[in-house]
Amino acid sequence: MKASEIARIVNGKLIGEDLQVNSFEFDSRKCGKGSLFIALKGNRDGHDFINDAFEKGAVGALASKKHTVPAVPAGKFLVLVEDTLKGFSKIASQKRKGFKGTAIAVTGSVGKTTTKELLSHFLSKRLSVYFNTKSYNNLIGVSYTLSNLPNNAEVYVQELGTNKKGEIKELTEIVKPDIAVVTYVGKAHTENFGSFKEIVEEKLSITESAEIAVVPYEFREYSRGKKTITFGKMGYISLQSVKLSPEGTEFILKIKDGKEKFFTPIPGYSVVNATMVAAAIALEMDIPLKELKEAVLSFQPPEMRMNVLKLKGTTVINDAYNANPISMANAIKVLSTYSGKKIAVLGEMLELDNAEEEHRKLGELLKEHRIDTVIATGENAAAILETFNGEAYHFVDRKEFLNFIKRYEFSNATVLVKGSRANRLEEVVEILKKRYRS
Repeated sequence: MKASEIARIVNGKLIGEDLQVNSFEFDSRKCGKGSLFIALKGNRDGHDFINDAFEKGAVGALASKKHTVPAVPAGKFLVLVEDTLKGFSKIASQKRKGFKGTAIAVTGSVGKTTTKELLSHFLSKRLSVYFNTKSYNNLIGVSYTLSNLPNNAEVYVQELGTNKKGEIKELTEIVKPDIAVVTYVGKAHTENFGSFKEIVEEKLSITESAEIAVVPYEFREYSRGKKTITFGKMGYISLQSVKLSPEGTEFILKIKDGKEKFFTPIPGYSVVNATMVAAAIALEMDIPLKELKEAVLSFQPPEMRMNVLKLKGTTVINDAYNANPISMANAIKVLSTYSGKKIAVLGEMLELDNAEEEHRKLGELLKEHRIDTVIATGENAAAILETFNGEAYHFVDRKEFLNFIKRYEFSNATVLVKGSRANRLEEVVEILKKRYRS
């Protein structure tokens, strides 16, 4: 894409040479030869790093007309626009217009990343698949991923996230998915919505105009896809049985008129749910289910999502990436399958409109599944101890919490580490790895 074409797409003013752009970056540290630096304003203003981007090899920068910008060096260019983020999304939309393959978008209250990763792992066995890295699922992340869409991609898989009304619709209008997936709708990021129905409508807005919608059976009436495939305990793809164990998860799905047995070494329901989605897409794309079984067996979970670490005398279930009531329930069920002492190191669940009630329910669930010890951190997490009757500790001060983790005896136990992203519980995992390294 040439600089002049970019200026036309974003309705901007080109200053400097009309050079070829090979990639797009919003982090100046990642700029290289042939890249265009997008100067976004967040916690730090990207305009302050335009010269750094040029030094790293960027040929140009997308900058705001409202901001003071540096002089354009020889062999470089600037494109000036009113709003750099809107300009970025316009570039992404243009790339989507030129994409002739299959676009798959995934959203939901839980399991988005695991589903996106499993689909990409499965489909890449026979097709050229491109997907968003990390959790690039907001407007910046979608714009970044789509702008860098390679010409040889046959399938594009994009995760979409939301914590406010209208966000999924905005992202869907950019991605324009051929296949729209909703993993599940539950209590997550609820504080900015007036009701559960609003959350359902927000998630299911991803299906608007999609050729195929893959959605949980109970939310089928909200689907706006031209064709809807349902899954769950009921539905076109239905879960017949599931057996959890420390070695993994065995489950049987009814698919069309037959039953298929699957096994994943990853404990819990996350891969089960993702497999039902993948099975629906396999049928639509005429891919043998044998290939899906092989993909499920070899699939590795994303970082900090049900990663089981077998340390010296201690097992750690690292599910520290994020948490909501649904994913907490899944993780506690997994912990309960282990023998010996079971310890839950939990951070508070954030962005809930009824946080105290949900944390009390969590305490009841821990009691029901006979978890021995709870070590909790965060103000909301205090409510867990109101309904849990085992050994329990609660901390608000982070330093005190981490010092306790460094002293407490975890030997010969299975330890679940889970909490919302802001709790940064990966630090707990690192402490345990150092203490009990094999």
